[in-house]
Amino acid sequence: MNILLVNSPWVQEEGKYGVKAGARWASIRQRRQTLPYYPFPFFMAYATAALKQHGFSAQLKDAVAEGMTAGQTLLFIAEQKPDLCVIETATPSIDIDLKFAREVKDRTGAWIILSGPHAAALPEEVLAQEPACDVALIGEYDETIVDLARTGPGGDLSQVKGIAYRSGGTIHRAPNRPLIADLDALPYPERDDIPLLKYTDPTCKRFPNVCIISSRGCPYSCIFCVEPSVYYGKPSFRARSPQNVVDEVEFVMKRYNAAEVYFDDSSFSLNTIRARQIAEEILDRKLAVYWSCMGDIRTDYDTLAVMKRSGCHGMKFGVESASPEILRRANKPLDLGLVREFVNNCRRLGIYTHGTFMFGLPGETRETIRQTMAFAFSLKLTSAQFSVATPFPGTEFYRQAKENGWLRITDWSAYEGGESPVIEYPDCSAADIIAGVRASKRRKMVRIVTNPPVLWQYVRKIYDMEGLGGVLRNLAEKGAFVLRGR
Repeated sequence: MNILLVNSPWVQEEGKYGVKAGARWASIRQRRQTLPYYPFPFFMAYATAALKQHGFSAQLKDAVAEGMTAGQTLLFIAEQKPDLCVIETATPSIDIDLKFAREVKDRTGAWIILSGPHAAALPEEVLAQEPACDVALIGEYDETIVDLARTGPGGDLSQVKGIAYRSGGTIHRAPNRPLIADLDALPYPERDDIPLLKYTDPTCKRFPNVCIISSRGCPYSCIFCVEPSVYYGKPSFRARSPQNVVDEVEFVMKRYNAAEVYFDDSSFSLNTIRARQIAEEILDRKLAVYWSCMGDIRTDYDTLAVMKRSGCHGMKFGVESASPEILRRANKPLDLGLVREFVNNCRRLGIYTHGTFMFGLPGETRETIRQTMAFAFSLKLTSAQFSVATPFPGTEFYRQAKENGWLRITDWSAYEGGESPVIEYPDCSAADIIAGVRASKRRKMVRIVTNPPVLWQYVRKIYDMEGLGGVLRNLAEKGAFVLRGR
C-alpha cells in the first residue's frame, strides 16, 4: 500500500501565510509583524515514522512549509498515486481542507483519512460535510494509522479504535484508543521527507535548529487548549526517559548538524527532577549543544542553573493574562509574582525569555487588556507573543462561548489565533481585542530594535536562514510595521 500524509495548502500570500499542522492553534501570520515560523508537524511526522517502522511505504509532504499552491500539491499527489492519503485539517482552514480532500479523491481514488484538531474535535460533522472523506482520526494516532493501513479500504473498521468512519452510507464512531504509555518505544519522527530547515522556532537563536518533544500531554486543563480536550484527554502527561531524549539530541546533532534543539513540550520543565536529569545527561555526554524549551514558570533557580550549564539559553512560557480573575476563569493556575521571580532568575543566569499572552479570554475588559500589556512589558522579556484568544471546537472555552452568547462569528474560517477575534464581551469588543494585539506587537518590535543584543541575535539568525537579502527584507517589513502600526 502506498501511503501519503499531506499538510495541505492554506493561505500563502505575499504579505501573510497560514500555519496549521504542528501549531498549538492554526493562525494566519502577518509577515511584517512576526519572525518567520513554520511549526514542525509532530503528529504527522510520528505517524509517518510509525508506518515506515511497520514496513509500509509512506511519505510525508508539508505543502504549507514548502509554500506550495493547491494546484502544485494536487499535481504532486497525482504523481505519487497513493492508495491512502492522510490530509491535515484545522478549524479556520476546514472548508479549504475538505475541498482539497475531494479533489484528491477525484484525481486518485485514494482512501481519504482526515487528521488534525478540527477532525478530531468534530469527526462525525466533517465526514457528513464531505462524502469524499472516509475516516477521521481522533486523539494521538501513531498506532491508529498503522491499524488502518493493515485493515485497508473495504476492511472491518469497527475493530480500529480512535476513528470515526463511513460504512454503508452511515457514519460510525469507534471507541477511543488508549494513550500510548511507553513513549520510548516510538521511532523518532520523520524528518527526511520534509524541508527541515524551514522549522525554526522564533525562540531559537541559532540556525539550523531542530524541534524535539520529550513528553506528551499536560496535567493542566486550561479552557482554551486543544491538547487536553481534543488530543489527549485528562490526565494525559507521559514522559520519555532522559536517556531516550538525549539519544535523539545526539542523533539530530549528527544527522542534521543541529546548532540548537528546541523542546516543544507542553511544559518541558514541569517536572524539575526530570528537567535536571535531561540536563545532567547532556552534561555527562559532553554534548556541545545549545537548547531552549517551552517551560514552566515554577522552575526553580537551581534547576535553571543546571539547565543553563548544559546549554539551555532560552525559555518560552505561557502567562496569557495579568488579571488573576481571568486566569482563574481560564483554569490556569498562575502566580504573577512567581512569573516575575522566574524571569528575574532567567535574566541572572543569562537565559533568554519569551512569554506568551492572549487577549479575549472570559472576563476580558479594556482595562484588563491594558493591565496585561503593562505587565508583559514590565517583565523586560527578550521577546513575547501576543495572540487572540480563540474558542476552538472541543475546548471548554468553546462550550462557554456558545452557552453565554459570546460568539460574534460562526464561520469557521475566522477561527484563527492571529488577528481575527470571533468573540466579544459587554466591556470588550472585537475591536478592543485586535487593537490590544496590534499595539503589543508593535511595541514588541520596537523593543527588539532598541535592544542591541537581541537585535543582533535576530539579524544573525535571519542571515543564517535567508542571507543578506533576507535580513534586509525582514528589517524593511518590520520597520514598516513599527512606523505604520499595521
